[in-house]
Amino acid sequence: MSNSSLAELQSLTSTSLRTEVPVEALRHETPSTGKANALEARHGEAIPMYGDTNARGFKTVEDLTVADCVIAHLEAEEVDAVFGIPGGNIAPFQQALRKHKSMRFIIASHEAGAAFMADGYARSTGKLGVCMVTAGPGATNALTGVASAHLDGVPMLAISGNVATDRVGLMAIQESSSTHGVNTVEVFRQACASSTIVPDAQSFQRLLARSMRTAQGLPGGAAHLSVPANIARQPIHRASVPTTRGAFRARPATAPFEDLRAAFTLLRTARRPLIFLGSGAREAMAEHSEVFTAFVTQHGIPVATSMRGKGLFSEREALSLGVLGLAGSKRAEAYLRDGVDVLVVLGSRLGEWASRSFHKYFQAVHHVIQVDVNASNIGQFLPVRLPIVADVGSVVTGLAELGQMIGPSSGARVQERWSQVMALKEPAPVIRTPQDRDSVKPQDLMAELDKHLSPDMDLYIDMGNCTGWTAHLLHITPPARIFYPCGLSSMGWSCGAVIGGKVGRPERSAVAVVGDGAFLMNGTEMLTASRYRVGTVTIVLNDNFLGMVNHGEHVQDRTQPLEDDFYGLGNPDLKAFSESLGARAYTVNAPGQLDALLPEVLRRANETGQPQVIVAHIDYREVPPYGDRFAAVASDAK
Repeated sequence: MSNSSLAELQSLTSTSLRTEVPVEALRHETPSTGKANALEARHGEAIPMYGDTNARGFKTVEDLTVADCVIAHLEAEEVDAVFGIPGGNIAPFQQALRKHKSMRFIIASHEAGAAFMADGYARSTGKLGVCMVTAGPGATNALTGVASAHLDGVPMLAISGNVATDRVGLMAIQESSSTHGVNTVEVFRQACASSTIVPDAQSFQRLLARSMRTAQGLPGGAAHLSVPANIARQPIHRASVPTTRGAFRARPATAPFEDLRAAFTLLRTARRPLIFLGSGAREAMAEHSEVFTAFVTQHGIPVATSMRGKGLFSEREALSLGVLGLAGSKRAEAYLRDGVDVLVVLGSRLGEWASRSFHKYFQAVHHVIQVDVNASNIGQFLPVRLPIVADVGSVVTGLAELGQMIGPSSGARVQERWSQVMALKEPAPVIRTPQDRDSVKPQDLMAELDKHLSPDMDLYIDMGNCTGWTAHLLHITPPARIFYPCGLSSMGWSCGAVIGGKVGRPERSAVAVVGDGAFLMNGTEMLTASRYRVGTVTIVLNDNFLGMVNHGEHVQDRTQPLEDDFYGLGNPDLKAFSESLGARAYTVNAPGQLDALLPEVLRRANETGQPQVIVAHIDYREVPPYGDRFAAVASDAK
């Protein structure tokens, strides 16, 4: 690019946000010469949603049974574990898996736990999570886990059995049809992206391909197939089987150059910009984190994340504001409160968790740029000036290239942005005096856990007070990762997800943080971890209450004391419970104990494969950082 062209480009991108400039004008104001022309060429055409599958490698196999066809497809996707519970109506699949040398069938304690494991496996590996359960109650038990994965956009294939086709209408045991029993196809249709019954062997492959394409599509989610037992055994005369991973994975569209140019212009001229990362930016940040960090550093743009996006941008970076949303950081809240003129939302729906219960501070933002592969996610909460339906990674790299070509609007503007961020101070830590001799403050517990976060650690956080404490107080730096099931907000999710995550990535430490109420729901999956030598670590926040609802109701009605037994759990011995399931268990009831214990616990989990459980007795009186959520519920109740 010539000096005169660069000067013209810089001049045209210095438009003040104090004047209303139509987005169309922003889209076309930059000349497309030199490097800009090359950038435009890369972003000028959207990549087709689905690539040419013939180019990805398929082979034809004669007389492959339906069950073996499924296994062959999963093998091509490099899936090495399937989670479920056996039953007569999925016997053909069980038998096919028993014969397979490199694909394990992990038998859970409950079908919901199996679905949560498949969810955790998919999140940790980026592969397809697979759950197989029998008909009737097997399918309905798995429903919560499948729905949870779907609402978080996790690619999952759920296969449930059904009675043989010649028994339909005869009230066969566990019949799951439109004639008798529970119509599981229709039930799942309300909870995932697609749900289909397989009518015959010859149409199966088409339906399987559609389900895998849906699960790994844009957006991703869960797909369900109901397969009658006799059809699972039938041969497909000529089966076309993929030979490479990704045959059914969608390719996201690339952001148009005009949209990148408009977005960059708005960001470059903003006085108080903010980039907000949601979980939809996970893949982009994994691939382009260095480029992104260089861009925001060059331009002095602070970064916040949703809870599900926590840790995608290092929370130790100077420009990181941490989580902005329910239980978020005070720095992020203060920056938003003092005014944001340009908000760039990358891969977030801005739901209740992300928006601090749809807070008014968000609604005061003047210019919103929202990027998502799913058009229906855009504009749900806020009016969006510049919607971009595209791959987040293409936006990150495109903005970074424009930033290198053009540079900031001025050094003074960048310095002003940095000064605004540096002026934000975290509240000073409160000195807490334990009120109970045998408990630890949850804030202290989180501080001790925070000291031992390592690059090879994945955290699986359950729903409840533990959600708020971890989001508010832990500091995640990639490649450490943290996962939350915010879509359905399923209690007990982490008990299964941490196992699936460790199965998928055995070289990484897998740590679950869960409340005692949620642990009582799905803690029996410790037996699954013990049987299969899956060395997980589970930290149970034990306050003997359903703490989140206990504190939430206390906000609404102060006449109800926190000590009331209405939400009490009966003081079960969770250490003995865990040990009975084959885990090695420990008790923490004073400050400093987790700090001293955790390194050895992590070592034992990784070296022995025995699951480890730490039961931490916390002070139930400590109010979790859910002020906005509790206030909103209290307001709605009036």
